[in-house]
Amino acid sequence: MPRAFLAALLLCAATVASATDAAIAVDVPAGRSKSVRLRNVPAGAAMAVVIQSTGKVLVALVSEKQLKSPNPGATALFRGVTERRLAFKVTIPERGDYFLVLSNRGGAEPLEVQAEIRAVGGAPKPPAPGKRLEEA
Repeated sequence: MPRAFLAALLLCAATVASATDAAIAVDVPAGRSKSVRLRNVPAGAAMAVVIQSTGKVLVALVSEKQLKSPNPGATALFRGVTERRLAFKVTIPERGDYFLVLSNRGGAEPLEVQAEIRAVGGAPKPPAPGKRLEEA
C-alpha cells in the first residue's frame, strides 16, 4: 500500500474518530455549586450537553480563562436554568479546558444532576514538528 494513501487514510480516520462522549452524575449540595472540568477541548468542536436534575439548577459552560480571570462584559458560552431537563449545543471558540458549572446556590435541598456531554469535530491536532504524517 503506498505511503501517501496510508497517510490519507489515517488522517481521515483521525477526523472521523474525533468524537468524545461522557456521562456524569453529580450531587450538588444546597447553597453550593459544583464544576466539571472538560480537558483540552479542540477549537471548532460542536459540544452537545443534556442535563437532568431533581430540582432547579443554574447551568453554565465557561472557559478556564473566564473562570480564572473574569472580564467585565464577558459572557459564558452558555447559561441557563432548568428544573428537570435542559439540552443545549455550543461551538467551542478556542482549544482549551472548559467547565460545566452546576449551581444550587439558591436551593434549600441537595440536587442530583446527571449530564451527558458529546463533543464532535474540531481542528485535528497537527503532527509534531519533524515527524512524518504517518508517525503522528
